[in-house]
Amino acid sequence: MMGAMSWTRYVGVGLLFAISWSASTADEGWFWHVTDFHYDFSYSGLDLSCNDDVTNHGTYGNYWCDSPWSLVDVSVEAMKTFKPDVDFILWTGDSVLHAGDEHLSVDINDGILSNITEKLVQEFGSTPIYATYGNHDYFPSNQFPPNNNELYNRTLENWLPWISGEEEKNNFLKGGYYTAVTTHGIRIVALNTNLYFTSDKLTGSLHDPADQFAWLETVLAAAVTNSEKVLVTGHVPPGVVDTMGKPWMYPQFNAKLNDIIRKYSDVIIGLHFGHEHIDNFRVYTKSGVPVATMFLAPSVTPWRYKIPGQTGGAHNPAIRLIQYDRQTGQHINIITYYMDLPASNTQGTPMWAEEYNATRDYAIDDLSSNSMNKLVERMSVSNSPEFANYWKWRVVSVQDEMLEGCDEACKANTVCQFKHVDQSPYDACVSKAVSGSTYLLPSLMMVLILALSCLAAQK
Repeated sequence: MMGAMSWTRYVGVGLLFAISWSASTADEGWFWHVTDFHYDFSYSGLDLSCNDDVTNHGTYGNYWCDSPWSLVDVSVEAMKTFKPDVDFILWTGDSVLHAGDEHLSVDINDGILSNITEKLVQEFGSTPIYATYGNHDYFPSNQFPPNNNELYNRTLENWLPWISGEEEKNNFLKGGYYTAVTTHGIRIVALNTNLYFTSDKLTGSLHDPADQFAWLETVLAAAVTNSEKVLVTGHVPPGVVDTMGKPWMYPQFNAKLNDIIRKYSDVIIGLHFGHEHIDNFRVYTKSGVPVATMFLAPSVTPWRYKIPGQTGGAHNPAIRLIQYDRQTGQHINIITYYMDLPASNTQGTPMWAEEYNATRDYAIDDLSSNSMNKLVERMSVSNSPEFANYWKWRVVSVQDEMLEGCDEACKANTVCQFKHVDQSPYDACVSKAVSGSTYLLPSLMMVLILALSCLAAQK
């Protein structure tokens, strides 16, 4: 665990990068990953996103609500302050608040996306921003169609600086996906995985919504031929969700996307997603060998979900910085920064600090799949200090009294989702981990099955 911090605005910037740069080479670069802003324009008024009665509207938000603009603003400014000269930015969607469709529209959603795009450009100028949609960005919420629509048309106009070429423009207008190549030759594959989300009622019966799977295989096969390295990004992640025991995606889409990732894992250098609001990761294996890692960034919004039988834990706003090798694409390190929400509201100024440095604080060599798999093995043992750290950082270092515990059943579900992205192996892993226990499936799964549809709709 990290030691005591001295809380100041944007603490430790110069020291951090003096250390990091002295140990790096000219071929190492950085990029930001930011996700799930969920801007609530009604905060401290109608409180459309708030899941509880809120009487104390802090300047930078409340754990029960989505982000006021002040939080969006200082989060992007913190990115600029901590590391202004990044190679690119990943922005993985869900910028629109959690609210009923009666309070939203194409104009409102487009306006929110436009405002945040403008803020990022204002702070980072010509730095490329590889952005993807989140499930809440569409109107009606979650219902992304497998064809062209007004929101795609409007968004493309805002994102044209990063989506070049007629072919990629047409792909975006068709399905909200595209590919681009960075200045250092890394191919970005930006997916619209909202098309596979179980809350999208327009796509579940389709074989290949918007032909995205066919396109993805074509792009990855060409990357193999051309010896390219590929970074895959999107919003709704594949894999099994430990709090639900099921994937976010329709089963056939989860299986298909996982199969493609494994098939082309030789050229995939990393996968970066959002949606879960927590700090998480999953390791892909092929024939028992780790071949790829998916990193899920924590959200900017501090919003807690509340559904029948289950309430999400409190979590602080966060932003993520990734160090990588520009030649190979190999991911070297993650540094996550967070804002202590109660302290920031009390002090009246954003209290940002480094939360953790992955290679230092997890004692791993790098972010390779081998290193992440070894970390999972260390987390799997009883009383693992690595798992204890993960559990705190998962919810972005909320105050100890707000940190929920994780019993044997909870840990089994969590560790198994690190290791297994498909349903059957995940189920077998959980069953083996809790063999002899009788409380996991009866108590946890009965509650979660009842809550699944509600949670999917809210996320």
